[in-house]
Amino acid sequence: MSQALVELVREKFPEAVTSAHSHRGDEVITVKREDLVQVVTFLRNDPQTDMKLLRQIAGVDLLTFKSEMTGGGALASIEVPEYDLQKKPHVEPRFYVAYNLYSLTKHHALRIRVDLRSDDVKVPTITSLYRTADWWERYVYDMFGFEFTGHPNLQRLLMYPEFQGHPLRKDYPVRKRQPLVPELDFPDLIRGPGPGPGGAGVPMSQTHVGRHNVDPDAYD
Repeated sequence: MSQALVELVREKFPEAVTSAHSHRGDEVITVKREDLVQVVTFLRNDPQTDMKLLRQIAGVDLLTFKSEMTGGGALASIEVPEYDLQKKPHVEPRFYVAYNLYSLTKHHALRIRVDLRSDDVKVPTITSLYRTADWWERYVYDMFGFEFTGHPNLQRLLMYPEFQGHPLRKDYPVRKRQPLVPELDFPDLIRGPGPGPGGAGVPMSQTHVGRHNVDPDAYD
């Protein structure tokens, strides 16, 4: 049925689909960035497709994919060695975003792929179609630096605001050290207010971790 989906999208949007292939049992179609929202809207709302579930939004860095010793098997693992960065040819488009869609009623799946060049990593948001896209897009922004235009609150999701770089890019050094930033005083949102500093079971916000007067040399 997924192959029929590919043909349906090709027929409906002949100018939007640039390629299609199968990958480990999944059908994948690559669409132009400017047509992404239109294609996903059709897949979500049309009765023939009814793809109301957004399983995942994933980012991929193909920096030296064609010349990796593993044959490109480790897309998001360790950094690309400095020699490879300097000597081996880089892939363009370097990145892509993959949207994994599924229909709970039709029981078929489809992956939508959008290619991005390294000098232009903007892609339109689909938060108006899927509520969960809010979190997925923030995750991909945090890890890869892709800018989802139109997102209502595009901020880091896992890293702190002062974090420099994007950890899942292939040129991000595994041993990179981040600069120290001032400790933030924050409320304990899980356990609530406590009796005061010291002792077992005291909320984190009541201890040195949540205080401003932490010795910056004591933590790395």
